[in-house]
Amino acid sequence: MQIQGTLTEQHNHEHISHAFTVPEGATRIDIDFQYEPKRTGNYGNLLTLSLFDPQGERGTGHRGQPTQHITLSTSDATPGYIPGPLQPGEWDIMVNANLINPGANVTYDFKITIGFDKLPTTAPPSYQRGTTNPRSPGWYRGDLHAHTVHSDGSWDVDGLVGFAREHKLDFITLTDHNTVSALKQMESFSADDLLTMGGFELTTFYGHALALGIRDLIDWRVRPGKRSMIDAFNEVNAANGLFVIAHPMAPGDPVCTGCQWDYEDVMPAPARVVEVWNEEWESMSNNNDAVQLWYQWLNQGHRLAATVGTDIHGPRPGFEFGFNVVYAEALTEQAILEGIRRGHLYLSTGPQLSFTGTSPSGQTTMIGDTLKGENYTLNLEWTGCREGDRLRLIVDGDVKEETTLEPTGAKSWQLSGKHWYVIEIRDTRDYMRALTNPIFAE
Repeated sequence: MQIQGTLTEQHNHEHISHAFTVPEGATRIDIDFQYEPKRTGNYGNLLTLSLFDPQGERGTGHRGQPTQHITLSTSDATPGYIPGPLQPGEWDIMVNANLINPGANVTYDFKITIGFDKLPTTAPPSYQRGTTNPRSPGWYRGDLHAHTVHSDGSWDVDGLVGFAREHKLDFITLTDHNTVSALKQMESFSADDLLTMGGFELTTFYGHALALGIRDLIDWRVRPGKRSMIDAFNEVNAANGLFVIAHPMAPGDPVCTGCQWDYEDVMPAPARVVEVWNEEWESMSNNNDAVQLWYQWLNQGHRLAATVGTDIHGPRPGFEFGFNVVYAEALTEQAILEGIRRGHLYLSTGPQLSFTGTSPSGQTTMIGDTLKGENYTLNLEWTGCREGDRLRLIVDGDVKEETTLEPTGAKSWQLSGKHWYVIEIRDTRDYMRALTNPIFAE
């Protein structure tokens, strides 16, 4: 069967459904999808496909090729889609108009050709879940944001896992766009030297969020009047997942489709975590602006933890990565996510930090926690700094003190009052090398 359609710029940011029937006994679906033009002026157009069987979503191909061949069977599927029995009856193939650029008198044509096969197939691949020795309480280093060929990445799961081991990470997280099709495979790579974690990047037309720690896809189609981002947040929360606002100050359409955070109802509450550092420091994500936005939100009274994500899509030689260094009760996904919820982490390309507070009564407070008492001491120890690196003590969003660092050292401050405190370490180019979460004083 064949489905054809013509779109205009008025269809931008719409989900366009097309029903089709899967016959009894079908074991494979073959889909050919094409659209044109690929570009309008200086910018590309982006139409993606989602597939739904009578029970729910069977995957999304969030990738930009204007010509695609997609297969789905009981035994295998194109990355991004989930293999398994093909239930007969009415299915839905949805065209997602992620970006249709405006153009005078420009129309956008798409064609979908669907075929069926009833040949015998084998069982879908079975992955045995790997195990990681949970270890003891301590600081664990890893990434929370990465992609593979199951969305718009250029490497498969083994490539991402190899990257994590190359960088001697304790944990690595797969967050492909609007699909969980690779998570079982990802889990199979867990071993004592590496914890593999999962979730997906909830990728909408008006902002992206990481849904960490969940294995079942939730409805990512947030759209005005039908489903709010708060609805999506609540479902991630109900699944014991962690919702992270991703790269909030990245440019939006047409530079980066839906990348800028435009949800006024989640600005930031009820979200409790925001990714303030995405890719390299001087990236398109405008990380310095994201840090300043986070400071504004802290000043508004939101207890909001900050994270970094490489957002890596494939090999990046020469790329200086920032990673999350999380204090967790164990090296498990649940414990890592709980440490992030509590703000027990700092972000770093290499410097190792210990940032604590001590109250007059002797109470010691770590990053993310609250000091009680009028007068208190903040203590910082560091190693791994470079020549010319500068320390900034941030108080309520303002630079209170700035000094050049030795590679290894320690410093203390006698302070008072109700404030929040963050440590920044920046290099000679003013690029961030390390950033703590706040210590709060009340």
